[in-house]
Amino acid sequence: MIRILIVDDHAIVRAGIRVLLQLQPDFEVVGEAEDGQEALRQVQQLAPDIALMDIGMPGMDGLAATRAILQNYPQVRIIALTQHENREYVLPTLRAGAKGYVLKRAPDDTLVRAIRTVAAGGSFLDPRIADVVTDSLRQQGAAPADPLETLTEREREVLQLLASGKTYQEIADTLFISVKTVDFHRTNLMRKLNLANRTELVQFAIKRSLLS
Repeated sequence: MIRILIVDDHAIVRAGIRVLLQLQPDFEVVGEAEDGQEALRQVQQLAPDIALMDIGMPGMDGLAATRAILQNYPQVRIIALTQHENREYVLPTLRAGAKGYVLKRAPDDTLVRAIRTVAAGGSFLDPRIADVVTDSLRQQGAAPADPLETLTEREREVLQLLASGKTYQEIADTLFISVKTVDFHRTNLMRKLNLANRTELVQFAIKRSLLS
């Protein structure tokens, strides 16, 4: 049996994935988690073979959770299951160690094939994002580093929340950090991205498809 942990912040999405997976005779859903921190605890307690990982979650997001899980439990294989198909999400997730990347709009059998492929020791990319990876490999060495990829996970979270109009206090409450820490991260990301003000920050986030 392939033991699977479902990680997604939407209960109705987790329920739908569970129903799909339970139809497969060789799959066993051993648990669910609604954020990265809970996923880390569940991995420790349940020892799944596969973790289906949403990327955009509050608190510890899927990218940070992937890195934390693989650092502590490298035997677990991560498959990103997400709506994000642009390179700002795909490439960092794969670099973090995910063995699969599947879009939520993919047919049911795509996810099933991905789980079986990754469980067997292989890798799986949703055909819709294969071009993103191919283009990135082609450009390596020919273009300067993308400044967005120099941001830490926390700086990316602050960037998205600032661009969506959140106040410093709202961001602090969402990420469980202090307002002073929010300002520290804002200063760093503005410097790294060479942005002068919040208007430029919003424009950058929209251009790079960082806002829903």
